[in-house]
Amino acid sequence: MRRICWVMVLIFSVASLSATNYFIAVYGNDNSEGSIDAPFATLNKAQSLVEPGDTVYIRGGVYHIGEKQIMTFEGAYACVFDLQKNGVSLDKRICYFGYKNERPVFDLSQVKPAGKRVTVFHVGGSFLYFKNFEIIGTQVTLTGHTQSECFRNDGGNNNIYEGLAMHDGMAIGFYLIKGAKNLILNCDAYNNYDYVSENGIGGNVDGFGGHPTTEESVGNVFRGCRAWYNSDDGFDLINARAACTIDHCWSFLNGYIPGTMKPAGDGTGFKAGGYGMQEMVRCPEVPPVHRVEYCLAYYNRNKGFYANHHLGGVLFNHNTGYQNPYNFCMLNRKPNREIVNVNGYGHVITNNFSFAPRLAGKHLIDVDVKKCTIENNSFYPQEIKVEAEDFISLDPRELILPRKADGGLPDINFMKLRSDNELFRRGLGY
Repeated sequence: MRRICWVMVLIFSVASLSATNYFIAVYGNDNSEGSIDAPFATLNKAQSLVEPGDTVYIRGGVYHIGEKQIMTFEGAYACVFDLQKNGVSLDKRICYFGYKNERPVFDLSQVKPAGKRVTVFHVGGSFLYFKNFEIIGTQVTLTGHTQSECFRNDGGNNNIYEGLAMHDGMAIGFYLIKGAKNLILNCDAYNNYDYVSENGIGGNVDGFGGHPTTEESVGNVFRGCRAWYNSDDGFDLINARAACTIDHCWSFLNGYIPGTMKPAGDGTGFKAGGYGMQEMVRCPEVPPVHRVEYCLAYYNRNKGFYANHHLGGVLFNHNTGYQNPYNFCMLNRKPNREIVNVNGYGHVITNNFSFAPRLAGKHLIDVDVKKCTIENNSFYPQEIKVEAEDFISLDPRELILPRKADGGLPDINFMKLRSDNELFRRGLGY
């Protein structure tokens, strides 16, 4: 009897380690078994069944999402796909993957719930993995101060968002408010403009937002991401209680109505921190030190790299600013939380490169050089003159070339100095 019991335990243990693959397709049926030959029609159905270790494969095509698919209504939000189930470890996640070389697209243009903000993927679960699909057409219906989001990480930890594109809608591409050790990898957010709320100024539509509301929400990283033609900022870390990292990311042409040079929202490339000029109850006692490294800001409507009234220092290392009105702006607030602007203090500004700001000479502004660490930049301690002929390429069209097969940023020559240039030998910029 004891041997039988041990055999039963072993069988149960092996069974519990097995993983299930579910499939959805535009031609699927939720009454099917969810296999590759008999796929489901909706993510809702697959989500009702998944367990840790399972993978949901999304076949190629355009999924026209209707309001009947909204999973939950939570406060001001309509959460279309509300993903609260958890994986259990790094090697036993729940995965939501576009299938192999196919590229599924979720079209949200018909989801317009009255009186609600829209979040397409509302993620509270941990150890989840999203890869290789797109979200288009996300809507805004409210006319006052509001926002919608394609992804909202709201408590999930150790999640991966890879190879995703959020574009041609009215929503923020990716928005994090709570959760630790999440990686946003090789994602694009572009052509997003809210022309409905607040008289159509588009002032709440960033490409990527990292705004952790808890000091435990540490270790969140944006890596290899691109943001362009978003009507507000490319990357925004305002009001964060925990430090974020932005690494090897590009931000360009933000703050304009997509496809034009008509002004819209703020238009900063990397709004790397800050608490604005209001009393903010979310301001921590010890302000977080964000890291912005190996990044490129080109022709944003406002600043390229901006400390945004921060209450302490931010690390800016190996970044390149080109043709922003101000390439680097280090403006801070007083450290005692008075609502008073002061020149930036506490920043570490190293190995950065600035060329041709649209306002002559505005390479680095609003900085107290005695209260910062500023070393090995093209603009300080002394400005080194560079001409257009010193670059391999100044063609910004390279920035939107297709990504590499592995999802990485394209290999480009834009803003790369020729090898015989002194600044090249010093290893400056992105």
